[in-house]
Amino acid sequence: MRRRRTLLRNAAFVFLPVLLLSLPAVADALPPAAEQTQKEQPAELLKALDDAAIAAYVAGRSQTLADNDGPVIIVAGDMVLLANGTETHADYTPDGYTELKTISHITLGVVGLLHAYADDPAAGAAVWKPLLEKLLAQVRAVEPILGTLGLGADAHARDAYIVQRMTAFMEATLARGSYTRDELTKAARDVAPYLLASASDAAKYQIKRMDGIVRQWRAELSPEQWSRLRVFVLGPHMPREGYLQFNYFRFLMGDAAVGKTLIYGENIFSQKGATKLLATVLQDRAIAKITFDDEMRMDRDLLADGAEAELLRLFGRLGTPAP
Repeated sequence: MRRRRTLLRNAAFVFLPVLLLSLPAVADALPPAAEQTQKEQPAELLKALDDAAIAAYVAGRSQTLADNDGPVIIVAGDMVLLANGTETHADYTPDGYTELKTISHITLGVVGLLHAYADDPAAGAAVWKPLLEKLLAQVRAVEPILGTLGLGADAHARDAYIVQRMTAFMEATLARGSYTRDELTKAARDVAPYLLASASDAAKYQIKRMDGIVRQWRAELSPEQWSRLRVFVLGPHMPREGYLQFNYFRFLMGDAAVGKTLIYGENIFSQKGATKLLATVLQDRAIAKITFDDEMRMDRDLLADGAEAELLRLFGRLGTPAP
């Protein structure tokens, strides 16, 4: 009996180290629930904090917008004046503008479609042929009424030439079932001077209409209100450089207003979007003034200064230290 107990004790000493050695592997494979919770908790806490901060910001932004009494002009499909608790809309598209633009769009459609397939017209014929046929049909439908649009002799002559030249090109292309890039370029270059002349006329018409509307609105506001005017011009990215609507207000308000009280809302196309942008501008500038004593500091990325310094260092553009 004594010998059997000794053997059991010895067996225990043999198996205990084996068991202890196996524990870390088990622990690694199945981490305790408490340890897993600790790993997840910081991320959840940080997200909850961020959500609370953003909710506070949004609430403040809404009140900031509500407290703003304008005046604000939003330029999109029409012009809107927000002032004295009222909303006034005005159509700034003049007579003749739509006609000039639409006829010019014939070339835009033809070149925009066919240049994409010019390297191998046959391969894309199933796509471009029906679209070109539809465009040609619409051009033929409009051609008889060109003289009734009231554009004046010069404008009518230009539009007639554009229609005739592009019609001839489309007919030849469809009859042959093909075209070359040189042929497309030749047709487009033939009408290019007429497109630019029509664009100049359209610009004159639109500026005249806009100026009349703005002068009327200015007369209805006090000098103090006018001094606080903010203008938001909405438009796509591509025509941003030299955009007529924006440039009108740049000349009216001065270059110093650009980016401050005259703002281009890129790829924003609705009054709702412009109002949200206005709220963000008012809110961020108030925060920047209080926090940084620089009203415009949040009009650029908060990381911008640190990023510039690090990028100069990273790409070796900090210069050579003086000896």
